[in-house]
Amino acid sequence: MPQTKTMLGDGPVIEVKTNARAPETITSKLDGIREQVRGMIQRGELRPGERVNEQALANHIGVGRNSAREVLRALEQAGLVQIVPNRGAHVRRLSLEEAMDLYEVRAGLARTAGRLAALRMTGDEERALCDLLARMDLASEAHDAQLYQSLNIEFHHHLMLATKNPRLIKVNRAVEEELTLYLHKGVYSPVQMRRSANEHRNIFDALRNGQATQAAEAFEFHVLTGKQRMLDTVSVQPVGF
Repeated sequence: MPQTKTMLGDGPVIEVKTNARAPETITSKLDGIREQVRGMIQRGELRPGERVNEQALANHIGVGRNSAREVLRALEQAGLVQIVPNRGAHVRRLSLEEAMDLYEVRAGLARTAGRLAALRMTGDEERALCDLLARMDLASEAHDAQLYQSLNIEFHHHLMLATKNPRLIKVNRAVEEELTLYLHKGVYSPVQMRRSANEHRNIFDALRNGQATQAAEAFEFHVLTGKQRMLDTVSVQPVGF
């Protein structure tokens, strides 16, 4: 929308119309578009190895081609997209070896996150995690793997927020986003859901009691067992976190 600026000088005050948008407005819009495309990749609407046509993407999400191009460049920096000169962009395909490397990084981040969250978690954050645990138990009892996975991701998100460390949260998110390139639409078996739920309960108990060392070890262990769950089923279909 055109904005009005007041120009002051030696003469009378005049009103000048301008169509310029504030840089923060443009940045906010691009951030929103990036989140849309990230979601498409994470939901499997854009699959690893799939070519991403700039114009088709722009039409799909209702933006200009230049905006779509900028978003793809940002996602390339995040490791989700690869852009090849004269060939365009495609969703990055992650190898098993690369996924293993990311799991090792993620386990280290989890250890740090567990320790910090145990020391910094608020009462509201504790109640939010407790509510998520109860809902995860119900999903596990109902053998609803899709719901369980969604709640699992939300639990991890709330736990990371409890660390009050923006840099840690940002790095962890980048690692998790890269892993989604390999862990598409993970499936938990009933046994795996029960084990995972128990691991979350152990993490929560340590957090609630302010046991920093135990929380660090429990969260790291949870990530490493998630890695093993994935390896156990990789020949069939990769599982979730």
